[in-house]
Amino acid sequence: MKLPILPSIALLLTLTACESEEIKMNTIVHPDGSCRREICFKADSATLVRGCVDEQSNIMGVLDDAAWTSEVQDTVWVMAHREFSSLDEMTSALPLRIAGRQVKSKATLEKRFRWFYTDYIYTETFESIAPLFEIPLSKYMDAEMADYWLTGTPDVFKGYSGMERKEFMDKMEENFIHFVNANILNDVMDVLAEHYDSIPNPTVDKATFLARKEALIEQVGKGASDHLSFDAEKLLNESFGSEAYTNALRDNKTLARIWDERQETYLSVLTLDVDYQLTLPGGIIKVYESGDGVFRDGELHYRLSGLRLLNSSYTIRATSSDKNSWALYAALAIGIIALILCGMGLWRVLKGRKTNEA
Repeated sequence: MKLPILPSIALLLTLTACESEEIKMNTIVHPDGSCRREICFKADSATLVRGCVDEQSNIMGVLDDAAWTSEVQDTVWVMAHREFSSLDEMTSALPLRIAGRQVKSKATLEKRFRWFYTDYIYTETFESIAPLFEIPLSKYMDAEMADYWLTGTPDVFKGYSGMERKEFMDKMEENFIHFVNANILNDVMDVLAEHYDSIPNPTVDKATFLARKEALIEQVGKGASDHLSFDAEKLLNESFGSEAYTNALRDNKTLARIWDERQETYLSVLTLDVDYQLTLPGGIIKVYESGDGVFRDGELHYRLSGLRLLNSSYTIRATSSDKNSWALYAALAIGIIALILCGMGLWRVLKGRKTNEA
């Protein structure tokens, strides 16, 4: 059975380079810690005409939740928004999911008073989804290299020439593809092993089948030319000299359903791609390297995707600065009072001199 979701790993690599167009999310943080989250997503125009939105387009069911207010902005885009009294309340209602599970995050807002200004440091950390995959990415590349490959930070190639960078990048690409293919093969073999008794005419017993798994996982990583055409069905057929296993995946309804559900994990990782906009009090004065925030049309944007969560947690952090109008008015009032007091003091001195002269 050929994989319908990942017929070629080239699709995965293509998607990593695409711009996010399906989901836009704006987090608006107020000085008192309350906040607002706006999420825009595309829905099929035909379903909108019928007055409903399909389940896949209805992000985390926000259109079914009375706490969210939604409206159709045009024939394609739907915008939902919700006010929150705290950051914890907002993050607990994050309307994003991978493999049917809510993407989890933790947000904090630190305030630094500087009399005429207050700095606001906003941090939001999204939890890693690495536990979804049995074979860790760390098996194929170290944490720092993996973070660079998936998020662009930290800059591990500072000081390297373009030629030297290409050599490392080619190796990272090879290792990343090995990671994906290894997990696909591991998953399909685990699904088969869990229901081994229902497979007609297996060529080997279950213990022998599982004993071959590690060797096959290593095999999918050999030969760079084979990476982009990885076919789990072909590998199983060739390795065990039979189509018994792939026939079972196709014909056994239970096996087919379980395997399809597992493949949805890969699809959801690939398709979650959010244009994340952050709006803080005042104006942004610093964007930290922990995220990959960029200014576009005067607004701060991040790219939040399933791929960015594959290794470690993903952190967005920025600082803004807002004027303290009350402090300015207080300083102005103090200045005026000081001038008045000085004037009164000077008037008394002058009056005293006139009295003495008289």
